[in-house]
Amino acid sequence: TKNKDGIDSIITCNESEQREDDETIHAKHAKQLAEIEAEVKKQNLTSELLPLSTLISYYRSEGSDNFVSGCVYLKEVAGYTNYRRIRGDGNCYFRAFLYSICEACITGAVSSDRIKSLNAKIVQSLDEVCKFGYDRFALEMFHEELVDLFEVIVAPVEKSDVPRKLDEFHERMNEENSTSEYCTWFLRVVTASKLKSDPDRFLMFLDADDNASMMDIPTFCARQVEPMGKECGQCQVLALAEAMDIKVNVEYLDGRKVEKKLMRYEFGPDERDALVEVTLLYRPGHYDILYKA
Repeated sequence: TKNKDGIDSIITCNESEQREDDETIHAKHAKQLAEIEAEVKKQNLTSELLPLSTLISYYRSEGSDNFVSGCVYLKEVAGYTNYRRIRGDGNCYFRAFLYSICEACITGAVSSDRIKSLNAKIVQSLDEVCKFGYDRFALEMFHEELVDLFEVIVAPVEKSDVPRKLDEFHERMNEENSTSEYCTWFLRVVTASKLKSDPDRFLMFLDADDNASMMDIPTFCARQVEPMGKECGQCQVLALAEAMDIKVNVEYLDGRKVEKKLMRYEFGPDERDALVEVTLLYRPGHYDILYKA
């Protein structure tokens, strides 16, 4: 029969081994996260325009038949020809949203009157978010970056200068820790403010979101909307589209078997009232930009 001291020593030994195991697991997990983050940072924030056929080839190499058939539908039936890959760092929706809007304005896909209305909305957005308890001083720098970006976007240029302007815009949006990051975070605040403006309505969208169950809107915003790197669900997509008067079309390439077509969701005002219309591609946990010729 073991005495009490023997039992205590066994318990102490087991606890020590458990701590070592926990520390080893934590260290491995931290290493894996660091490797994933390093790999993600090798990606451009926003890629060059890519043919949709490259996505088809990728999924064929992976043996993902449902994704292949979804891509074929997008190309051969829906008429999409290209896409832009957005860095998969949890901020992809906001980057895709901003890039698409700016690109549409530069290329002349948006009327001058609607561009002016959008620019005015952006200028006024700081006053709007401050109504919901955000500190003006803390936000001014991020808001100014967005305002400055759109001042460049809305400045008229000759048609022959549009390619140069697009190149300059693309380069600016790929600078690390600069315009894209600042504007992305401010758009997160705009999104949170919209959610807080009508909490009872938006609360019902959270029920379908597993990681948002049992949250109220302020808690959801603090945990899932305001922090950088948090993925964007349908609730945030809807809120930002409505806040900015943007029609957002999303083609869902989620790996389900394609019967006749992919699921397509539309957010925000209809095209008659929207200031800009953009189309994005959703893949599990990720958004890219879609284009037609």
